[in-house]
Amino acid sequence: MAQENVEVVKESLAAYADGGIEVLLPFFRPDVVCYPFPEWVEEGVYRGHDGVRKVATIWTDTFDDFRVEFDEVQDYGSKVVALGTISGLIKVTGAPLRQPMGVVYSSFRNGLIGEIHFFTTWQQALKAVGLEE
Repeated sequence: MAQENVEVVKESLAAYADGGIEVLLPFFRPDVVCYPFPEWVEEGVYRGHDGVRKVATIWTDTFDDFRVEFDEVQDYGSKVVALGTISGLIKVTGAPLRQPMGVVYSSFRNGLIGEIHFFTTWQQALKAVGLEE
């Protein structure tokens, strides 16, 4: 089952890279719960496909040339961790941003992701699954 969860996450990341948020949503349960970065200044929890769509829109609307690239996707028991980098140009200033990002996926059911936690460092994501780098 764990490898199946890794494959679901990898497929979802590829779908997002190729087609954006609408192509990503079918990989999530309808009752998905999304927890943005701990430093996020907006709402602390987003629910359902509309919630995931809202988080993605808030984030991507802040940047030009927004990109997400993942270097590693690993199984950690009932959770899957994706470690990567986000980059883009901040719209207001044009300043470039390149930021590590860790994502913990969990609450898998029927091949769908039920919970997503975003982190601004790989260390935070690994700590969330009980590991220290």
